[in-house]
Amino acid sequence: MAEGEKRGRLGGKSSNPYHENKKYPEPTICPRCHLAYHNGRWQKAEDNVSSEKPHSSHCPACRREIDRFPAGLVYLRGSYLDQHRDEILNIAKNQARSAAEQRPLQRIMWTETGDEHTEIATTDSHLAMRIGKAIESACKGELTMKHAQGAELVRVYWERSV
Repeated sequence: MAEGEKRGRLGGKSSNPYHENKKYPEPTICPRCHLAYHNGRWQKAEDNVSSEKPHSSHCPACRREIDRFPAGLVYLRGSYLDQHRDEILNIAKNQARSAAEQRPLQRIMWTETGDEHTEIATTDSHLAMRIGKAIESACKGELTMKHAQGAELVRVYWERSV
């Protein structure tokens, strides 16, 4: 780490444009995904959320989706992908579903499939890395992760030939 460079967020502001450095009034509901801001974080709306008229604001994940500004991109390629695309995409969906149980702001934004590749965009860099590691664990292949310098973006590359 270079001299004067801060590590982490302790005592400093995040460079992530979607990091909310504020608290919302409770209850606040996301009109798009219906997550509730409760006890200082976005979570699945529960029946016990106050019966008063809720405030409305998009959660950070929905704002990323609206802006089409992913925090993670997973690129999949290779002849193995061509033969096992559905299985591999199911691994990604299962990882996203599992992550969302504890962290509902982590989700897949889109999946785009081309002739020789598939791209998966995520709202959170940790989810992109989790998907890449799960695919590598289940299908082997070569996994590479690259963090953009000075940006809140991770690119995960997985490739396997038969």
